[in-house]
Amino acid sequence: MCGIAGFAGAGSKEQLQRMTNVIKHRGPDDEGFYVADGIGMGFRRLSIIDVSGGHQPLSNEDGTVWVIMNGEIYGYQSVRAELEASDHVFHTKSDTEVIAHAYEQWGDDCFKYLNGMFAIAIWDVRKKRLIIARDRLGKKPLYWTIHNQTLWFASELKSLVASGVVKREIDPLSLACYFQTDAVPTPHTIFKNVFKLEPATAMSWQGGQIQSQWKFWQPEIIKQEDRGAKQVLQGLQELIDIAVRERLVADVPLGLFLSGGLDSAVIAESASRQANRRLQAFTIGFDDKSHDESIYAKQTAEALGLDHYLEILSASDALQMIDQAQQLLDEPLADASILPQLLVSKFTRQHVTVALSGDGGDELLLGYQHVPAHQLLNIVPRRSSYVPRLLARMLNSVPAGDGYFSLGFKAQRMARGLGAPDAWARDVRWRGAMTGNYLQNLLQPEFASQIDTNYAEQSLRSRASELLYDVRCTKYDSFWPRWSYAYLRTFLMDEVLVKVDRATMWYALEARAPFLDTRVVEYLLNVPNKYKLGAYKGKRLFKELLRGKVPEGVLSHPKHGFAAPVGAWLNGPLKDRLAGLSSKERLQNQGVFNPKSVQDMIVEHASGKIDRRKELWAFFMFQLWYDAGAYKYD
Repeated sequence: MCGIAGFAGAGSKEQLQRMTNVIKHRGPDDEGFYVADGIGMGFRRLSIIDVSGGHQPLSNEDGTVWVIMNGEIYGYQSVRAELEASDHVFHTKSDTEVIAHAYEQWGDDCFKYLNGMFAIAIWDVRKKRLIIARDRLGKKPLYWTIHNQTLWFASELKSLVASGVVKREIDPLSLACYFQTDAVPTPHTIFKNVFKLEPATAMSWQGGQIQSQWKFWQPEIIKQEDRGAKQVLQGLQELIDIAVRERLVADVPLGLFLSGGLDSAVIAESASRQANRRLQAFTIGFDDKSHDESIYAKQTAEALGLDHYLEILSASDALQMIDQAQQLLDEPLADASILPQLLVSKFTRQHVTVALSGDGGDELLLGYQHVPAHQLLNIVPRRSSYVPRLLARMLNSVPAGDGYFSLGFKAQRMARGLGAPDAWARDVRWRGAMTGNYLQNLLQPEFASQIDTNYAEQSLRSRASELLYDVRCTKYDSFWPRWSYAYLRTFLMDEVLVKVDRATMWYALEARAPFLDTRVVEYLLNVPNKYKLGAYKGKRLFKELLRGKVPEGVLSHPKHGFAAPVGAWLNGPLKDRLAGLSSKERLQNQGVFNPKSVQDMIVEHASGKIDRRKELWAFFMFQLWYDAGAYKYD
């Protein structure tokens, strides 16, 4: 895992040095540069594979192809063997060198042969052509912009800002999406004219302009006969084992994130069975018991023979991380679990350099708590608006509570989605901080007039439509795989994976997610809905894989997310700081928010009648970003 930066066109070594300096945390072990006519490549290295020989940028035998990569190519040994059989000569044991020879051999199709998490830049010296590419699920970030007919790219937005070519002007569309979905969606960024490369996408630049963009992977749903639960479980276990085995390869110490939930337990079971050594597992617990799963993590570790390391997180511990979170986040992110993610990353990095995680399980097996509500409302006729309005009034009358997914929080969230035109609009209204109408009232007219409050819902709907499926599939057959894919392409990529990447790389820790292996994703997207819902709801497939291997209590306890008790914090230890960020004078000078609407939001939450934790947290984190992020790296 590393950090990359560069330009194709007119740039300088000095600019490149500034770009790599601000992402030194991603790669503290080494740096490297390649600067020639029309090209500059910069690299910061965290040594994982071929520690002594994997210096980047690196080239093919004759120096006509240069490559830098942030990430890992899994199973690269088989690709290397195929290339060696075609007379390619290798000088290192690095997975990055495989990319240079793969491009020589297969040209623009080379990415089809690469399975992993990566952001790649390839410079073709003969053609004076740059190609940048991002992995299939967007696990590794890659930002880009164009300035004076020069393409600039980097692993983090702060790196582009450091080059001096980014005009830091807030994009109203991105601002609206942030408040409606808790994150800025790909391909947009918080700044105008700066973009994130789409996943499974490569883009070429030649002659001062974008030459082409192309997709190198797209999953498909194929109508299949039901093979039965036994065969489904066997196929799933085999693929998880392959994905875990490939991710156990490292020339540095490797361990596991262990939350106490099912996803990390499945990864831990497979890893402990296949590793040639006793593995270490790392858990963050909470002194707020409504958010704590550490007892189940301990039971899992004991059952699997893992060396277990546990730290209990107090409110004061988490609160001390808030400013650090905003320092590492280049864009506003309203996911409070960035705080425990930072702490577990810091804690884990004291012992290992690589950690396996369970990210992706909820998206692929429909594990989120609002899935049953979708099931119910998907079959309710929409002929009358009276019943939804009546039900919404009843749900909104349930008092707020500070606990994890309290009854009041769930009831009031449910009310927001009633009456939505379809499941995609309903989902955005349930999950995000604010509805479009609420946001319009919160913003000053200058911003409110420029935003598109329908974009977030349209985006989720559009992502769902990208999934290819067999014409023999019924509407029901295709809906839930499309929902999973849409979540992989939005919530997981733009919120969860951003949080994990930034938090782990801040401490030079590499996180690997076996569930996001392409083969596992394609397999689970094609598993019939009956094995994810109904009798198999609550990720029962994972429970069956673990049954008899971990205590029954680990399998049966209620699901907890990796969350933080922000509802209580906003009325308690963060109250004064929130007041400072929302003062009338400050808001008037800032010119983004309506001061009265902000104060109404704070009063409503403090009253205990309306749960505004998500709205306030999104506002709070935006204000911190605005202070710490929008104007730094001059």
